[in-house]
Amino acid sequence: MAEISFGGLATGLPTEDLVSSLMAIERRPLDRLEADKEYETIRLQAYEQFDAKLEDLRSAAGNLNITSDVQTTSVRLSSEEFITATSNGAREGSYDIAVAQLAQVQKTVSSGYSSETENIFGTGTFAIGAVSLEIDDSNNSLQGLMQAINNVSEDTGVSASIINDGNDSGNYHMVLTGNDASITFSLDYDLKDSEGDAIDLSESNVRTAQQAIAYVDGIEVMSNTNTLTGVIAGVTINLNKESEIITPAADGNPAVYETSTLNVEADTASLKEKISTFVTSYNSVMDWISSGYDVILQTADEASTATEDEERPLSDYLRGDATINDIKRSLQSILSESIGSSGSLQILSEIGISTQSDGTLHINNGKLDEKLDANFDDVVKLLAGEGNNDGVMKKFNSYLVQTTSAVNGMYADKHDRYEDAIRRLDLQISRKEPLMDKIEERIRAQFNAMELLVSNLNAQSDYLTQQMDILSNMYNRN
Repeated sequence: MAEISFGGLATGLPTEDLVSSLMAIERRPLDRLEADKEYETIRLQAYEQFDAKLEDLRSAAGNLNITSDVQTTSVRLSSEEFITATSNGAREGSYDIAVAQLAQVQKTVSSGYSSETENIFGTGTFAIGAVSLEIDDSNNSLQGLMQAINNVSEDTGVSASIINDGNDSGNYHMVLTGNDASITFSLDYDLKDSEGDAIDLSESNVRTAQQAIAYVDGIEVMSNTNTLTGVIAGVTINLNKESEIITPAADGNPAVYETSTLNVEADTASLKEKISTFVTSYNSVMDWISSGYDVILQTADEASTATEDEERPLSDYLRGDATINDIKRSLQSILSESIGSSGSLQILSEIGISTQSDGTLHINNGKLDEKLDANFDDVVKLLAGEGNNDGVMKKFNSYLVQTTSAVNGMYADKHDRYEDAIRRLDLQISRKEPLMDKIEERIRAQFNAMELLVSNLNAQSDYLTQQMDILSNMYNRN
């Protein structure tokens, strides 16, 4: 720290201003280092902005990456009274479905007890099938027994619960439920009270287990639940109600049920929306890159129209950047690649997606609608691929997954480089800061020395002036 000084007392010079000005000159190398840090920070923020654009594009391409995502189909039912259904990449088709029997699980209910917590089951064993439980003072209440049964539910396939029927006494009942329609169970217990008398739960089966039975195009299908999966690939069918019987079973012939028609149809609107989202994301990437060059031509008035809520694109800091240009070329290259599938469509322009002069994409909606209606399967092959041939979106997705990787992607690499650069700059700054203190100390010492010299000269001048005045007075008196 510089010494306390009384600058300018002898010379009348603005010493502090002169020191500040000289130090400003001396600090210029440090200011340049600080500016370099700020520039590196803004460039990293620019890479982060670009990475976010690429991530959006990867997400859009990812939604068109695999056949089940592209081959979007929807279900149309003649009636939703008996069944409902959803499609997840199912192929187009039509099916007649009847529900002969709904699935149900076994339920066994105990007699009523007046307390959930009283130790009423004494001691002994309680078995569900081959799984036996030891009952003692730690678990011989209604709640204790319920918990003990649920602890081995994965082994028995049976869960327990307690129902309160609302009566003043004997209102708590243990309910044992099979986990699905394939589970049937029986209870075998040997419980005795403190007097050695046997305890009877007086349980009764209020519902037996049975599998669901449905007919899909006349083929009998059985299930442990009322949800059918895998019967029709990509379609989930929920059985809601048994179908009406048209002809009862007789003479060994099964009953004939009224059927509901399930149509799986191409969902072209959903696929078109995904394609539009991809084009929008792609154009956002290209617009961000282009905006880095637009700034050169932007007038002050145009720049001032941006509101504070708008995120200013930082692409001008990466104008001409080799990494950005390489990514741009790679994306454009994928667009124009032929996929080599067996379908009639090989490149995106054949479904109405073309590149414009500014690098963005344009959708010819009429042409796209025509291809979706007439060549839906070929559009699926073009986007998602076929066999070992990757589709356009699979190529985009693969490239973008690598480029946006949090481990070794573009931004991850730039972030590592940024940290190295900042570390070097901080080291240089830390070495120069002490030097600035010494320089300031030296300058102030020089000014103080000058002030002292001038002060001494002023004192000598005052002394000589005083002596000259004395001699002058003596001479005039004589």
